[in-house]
Amino acid sequence: MLSFFAAAIGNQWVLPGENEFILWFQGLAGQGSFLYYLMNFVSMLGEETVLVGIVGLIYWGLDKHRGEKIAFTMISATVFNPMIKNVVCRTRPFDSQSGIQNFRDVDGYSFPSGHSSNAAATYLGTTVAYWDKKQRWMLPVAIVISLLVALSRTYLGAHYPSDVVCGLALGVGLVFLVHYLFKAVPNKYWLYGGLIVIGLAGFFYCTTDDFFTAFGLLLGFTCGVLFENKITHFANTRIWWRIVLRVCVGGGLFLGANELIKLIVGAIYPSYKSNVWFEHIFRTLRYAVVTFGVIGVYPLLFAQTDKLWRKWGWIKSDEETDEQSNEEQSNEQSGEEAQNVG
Repeated sequence: MLSFFAAAIGNQWVLPGENEFILWFQGLAGQGSFLYYLMNFVSMLGEETVLVGIVGLIYWGLDKHRGEKIAFTMISATVFNPMIKNVVCRTRPFDSQSGIQNFRDVDGYSFPSGHSSNAAATYLGTTVAYWDKKQRWMLPVAIVISLLVALSRTYLGAHYPSDVVCGLALGVGLVFLVHYLFKAVPNKYWLYGGLIVIGLAGFFYCTTDDFFTAFGLLLGFTCGVLFENKITHFANTRIWWRIVLRVCVGGGLFLGANELIKLIVGAIYPSYKSNVWFEHIFRTLRYAVVTFGVIGVYPLLFAQTDKLWRKWGWIKSDEETDEQSNEEQSNEQSGEEAQNVG
């Protein structure tokens, strides 16, 4: 019962010095300043569109096995974060009536910061996924971007410092947990299924949209990976224009299909948003269908377009050979995992 009332009104608690820090930070430069636009830009680096683009770049273009691992790490963060938020139910800093301004349109609860956990999970997760490739330069870049995203959320008035610190800790913790589990668990679908089972608990108490978005992503991702492993079997590429094309089309499909489904359902049932349970289930299914499409079904087009590129002479034979060699190397690195999955 206490959790129910907390979800309705939220909990307002502040650690010593948190309000003062945000007020000082916002006092350096207000709305319309260079700092204001810089922090809004940095904040975008932890948002869905950018993170999906990064995962798509690696999964569709460079290395689908590493991309899959990074995607699962990011989705794990998006699932656990709102499940924690809807237990703690901490209100936003700009709701504290302490003079803190709201510089970015946000809703839901404050603790922990979703942008911070998602950024740490994705950027650091990418670094860990490529650690065997000796890409050491990625580590400082991942740390700096994650810290800047966290800092931007405090300036914008969306989160307290403790929100972003715990958000970063959640993201970092999930990176190393997922890395360990991918090695320790013989079948990756046990991990995917386990997260689905854990996530089901959120349907009994979560009230914010971010949870249902995340659970839909998880369902679509799991089914999409299974479909790709069993049916699609697409090949990655090292040709830059093909990577750009794949990411642009895939990103467009992800965003466009999402909006199209909303328009169709909105035309049939205009007042669906007023039905909370329908809206939550619809959101979950919408993201599940769209994610399944871009992860599993969309890559079926790659083999067909490859035939077209060859016909037009856009792909040279030596490029194809290099590409096949890279794909074989990637498959060898993931050989043990693939055998266990089968």
